[in-house]
Parts: sequence; structure tokens; C-alpha cells
Amino acid sequence: MKSLFTFLFSFITAYSLISQNCDGQRYYDAVFDDVDSEFGIRYGEAPQPNILNPNAMQELTLNFFEPAGDSLEARPLIIWAFGGSFVAGSSLSPDILQLCDYFSKRGYVNASIEYRLTTDLLWDNSNLNAYRAVRKSMSDMKAAVRFFYKDAVTDNKYRVDTTRVYVGGVSAGAIAAVHLAYLDEESEVPQEIYQEFVDNGWFEGNSGNPGYGSEIAGVINLSGGIKETEWINEGDKPIVSLHGTEDGTVPYGTEIMTTLGVNFEFSGSASVHERMDELGIENEFFTWYGAGHVPFTSDGDYMDTTQWFVRDFLYDQICENATPVINLPDEKLTAKLIPNPSQGYSILQVGAAIEPNVLLEIIDVRGRKQTLDYQVGQQEIQLYGDDLPPGMYFVRMMNSSGQIIWTGKWSLFRN
Repeated sequence: MKSLFTFLFSFITAYSLISQNCDGQRYYDAVFDDVDSEFGIRYGEAPQPNILNPNAMQELTLNFFEPAGDSLEARPLIIWAFGGSFVAGSSLSPDILQLCDYFSKRGYVNASIEYRLTTDLLWDNSNLNAYRAVRKSMSDMKAAVRFFYKDAVTDNKYRVDTTRVYVGGVSAGAIAAVHLAYLDEESEVPQEIYQEFVDNGWFEGNSGNPGYGSEIAGVINLSGGIKETEWINEGDKPIVSLHGTEDGTVPYGTEIMTTLGVNFEFSGSASVHERMDELGIENEFFTWYGAGHVPFTSDGDYMDTTQWFVRDFLYDQICENATPVINLPDEKLTAKLIPNPSQGYSILQVGAAIEPNVLLEIIDVRGRKQTLDYQVGQQEIQLYGDDLPPGMYFVRMMNSSGQIIWTGKWSLFRN
């Protein structure tokens, strides 16, 4: 009975702490100036045979990032995995470090993990070896999740709210996170890799911290995907994704994947979200029209979009479907774009009287202001975007003092 009481108390306390800090600033704005970090933390060990030693083991490490001076006792965690086609990469990859810094300043704690690579994919591009690369990365990421569950019930050094653990990554790292979340039934395991799953700890893996929890709250998928969308089932965890339509490494939709000479059908983010919509699973998807693979790694405008879009998704998850707002004055507005997505014309319905000299700004995914025709009414604004190319835009409403009083996303498409 005591253990049950302790569990319930911890759960209620964590829930309360999270809820009390969803004030439109933490988890949305950069409320912390600095980030504290710890590098090379050992979170596990796993088999990594090589030509010289078939019994070789690899130590697994992670880097931890938290808001400097943060006193909150239960913080949401994001575990990040780097990209590199499963043959290269590092937990210190600049894009991963940038994401850790961005979200730490907004009140999250972040971990960037090392995971086992499969360098022999360079000369052995069989389906089995490709599946093996995903299996190993899944196993290692699961061990990282369990590492923080273990800490939460022992030292509680990292002060993680284990009901709010998100896994994510870039390219190969995203593929690892997506498979961790949705490859979870025996019938889904490909026959080529079935025995290896059996011999290596099944879905939990054998990379460390056995016996502790590994439940996650959601997935962040940056230019990744899944082998079979049928592995996503009703009731699965929510996901947020960003992907370029001209991605030649990981398909945008469902195509033959040819990276490193591996030739099998693979489903990228567009197909993942189509499946999510069919099943009614909460999800958000951002398309970079005309962009290639992981454009945010070399272009700051794309990184800005990545951070904003993931931030909005997580804020909604953490804060129970709250509507995110930034830098609002005391008079907060409730507004909604209808229809959205749109072919060019939408109405911004505002639940209050609108001052006549209100201003609207529209910004594209690369941070550039665009020309927008609009007409202000008493409680609505008509937007005319026929001259804008299809894509996602950020719309901001400002009052006569230049304060941002509402911000939202507007998606345009053409038949």
C-alpha cells in the first residue's frame, strides 16, 4: 500500500508541477538565458562485434542539457539521436546541440545519445543488415529512456517527469525513434531479423537498465520514417514530423529507399502522417516544398521553422491542448483560421472586437515576410492568399502599438 501511495503522490505532484508552469511562457518562450550541460554520461553497454573481436561490447554514453538555475522538480525530457545513415555521426552533431540548447532554454531537459553504428552497411547492404542497424539503435534508445526512469526512482539527479518523455532524432536517428514507438508487436517483426530480436532482449533490447520503465509520450521525426506504416496502430503515440518533398535519402512518401545501396520500400513522413490521420492519432506534419534531405542542418531559416513547429507541438502536448501565444499583452485574443488548410482564401475569426488599425504579417518557412492582402471586419479578418505559393506560413496579428496579440499557422495548397 505504501508503494502505491508513493506512486500516486509522485504522479500527482509531477502533473501539478507541469500544469502550473504552462503559462504561455515556459515551454514556449526562452525563459532561461543559459544551459548547463554534462557530457559522456554512461547509460548502458551493448554487444558490438567486429572482425577482431566477435564478443566486443560498446559503452553507450549520452550528454545531458538542462536550463541553468531551474528549480522545477519534474521536467519533460527529449532524447535526441543524430543522423548519419547508421554508419556515421555523433551525439555532438551541431544540429542536435542546437536543438538541445533551444529546448533547454524553454524549460525542457534534453539528452543527446550515442548509439551503435552499423558501419558494415558500407559493404553489406542486405535487408538483414539494414534491419540490424535499426534494431540496435532502437535497443540503445530504449536503454536511454530506462536510464532516466531508473534515475527518477533512485537518485533523481536529472529531475525528469517520466510521464513526459519524448524521443526524436534526425534522419537515421529519427528512423530509430519512429521504430521504437511503433514497431512493438511480434507480428510486425520482419522474418529476416526475428531471431536477432529474440536473442537480444526483444523490443526492450539488451543495452542496459533492465527492469525499469520505457514508456514514451511522443515522437519527434525530422526527415525519418518507418519500414511499414501498418505497424502504426490505433492508440499509438502522437508524432510531429518535418520533411522535404525532394528528399533523395529518406523518401518523402512511400518509395524504394536506395541509401547505401539498400533497396526496399520505405515510408517517409508523408505516409506516416497519412496513416496517423486514417487512425485518428494526434499528429502534426510540416512539408518543406522543394527542399531536400535535412535542410535545417545547413540553413538557419529551415532550423528556425523546425524549432518553431516542434515547439508548438510539444507545448500543446505538455500543456493539455493549450493554444500557444507569444508576447501577448493583457488583452489576449482567441482566434481561428477557417478553412485551414486553404486554397488561398481564409477567414480569421476573432472572439472579440478588432481595432481598425490592427496589422497582419505573414512569414514563410524560411523566415521571409510575404505580401498578404487582407480586409479587417468587426470580429473577423479576411485573408487573400491567392498570389502566395503553396506551403506553410506563420501569421501574426499586431495591435497599433506593435505588440503581437495572436500568432498561428496557415497552410495553403492548390488542386
